[in-house]
Amino acid sequence: MLSDEDPLLKETGVFHGKHITRRRIFQDRSERACDQGKRPMRVISIAPTHTETIAALGALDALVGVSEDCDFPEDVRRCKTYGSWASPDVHAICRDAPDLVCTFGRHHQDVASWLQTQAIPVFHSDPETVSEALQDIVLLATRLGRSEDGQRLVARLEARMRRIDRQTEQIPTERRPKIFRLMQWNPLITVGPGAFQYDVIHRAGGINFLGEGAPPYAKVSHEAVVAWDPDLVFLCEPSLEALLRRDPRWRNSAAVRTGRVFLFPCGLTCRAGPRIVDMAEQLGRLVQDWVQQGS
Repeated sequence: MLSDEDPLLKETGVFHGKHITRRRIFQDRSERACDQGKRPMRVISIAPTHTETIAALGALDALVGVSEDCDFPEDVRRCKTYGSWASPDVHAICRDAPDLVCTFGRHHQDVASWLQTQAIPVFHSDPETVSEALQDIVLLATRLGRSEDGQRLVARLEARMRRIDRQTEQIPTERRPKIFRLMQWNPLITVGPGAFQYDVIHRAGGINFLGEGAPPYAKVSHEAVVAWDPDLVFLCEPSLEALLRRDPRWRNSAAVRTGRVFLFPCGLTCRAGPRIVDMAEQLGRLVQDWVQQGS
């Protein structure tokens, strides 16, 4: 894992409207060549997030490899696979010597660092907010030699987010629903500050279970969450929905009692690519429905 002093890390300030954040992203030693106009022609993306971004940029012609978990859009299934997202085949990647490898999140930090020691150019990101996720689209587009495409795509996505923000601003804080993101059942895990899904909930008009100072992903107790009494629960695993509805501890919670337990595709909830805005819009509509029905 890279240290804070490693020159491959760069701190950036990102400004989108009134949302200002600071974070770190990987900058590998091939960036200068890419900035000078060299477009990587053989790209491997082991991160579904970046695979979707590459497709949205119209750059599928450069994509030669993906992980087994890259499933959107359908066209990416034609690519060679290099293991799963959780366990990529880094040696096969090195043997094929791509022009760029796209990695994502804390789980891939060591993978990204190791690939760079093998002189493999890497684009790695780990966004904490929606704004950072959109900025990553611009950064990846630049690496692909498609800066203008990236700017146009993000301009459209930001316009949609501004509409969501305007809707959220009209809801008084005391009337916003409590939303619980169910990640895992035993132990019970949810999102906190530093997880982009936490920010999606906030931008959509919801109140998160965890507050400032909590880790991005935290173990919590069923008793504490039930006592908090969430108004909406959303998840992306059907088996979790069944467990939730059967558990006597949750039976009288507002979300279960009123039928506001929502199952979303993992492609929407767990990926910080262009469809992160789709997720924010869908969650925003649920928030608006909840408010309009008198809470």
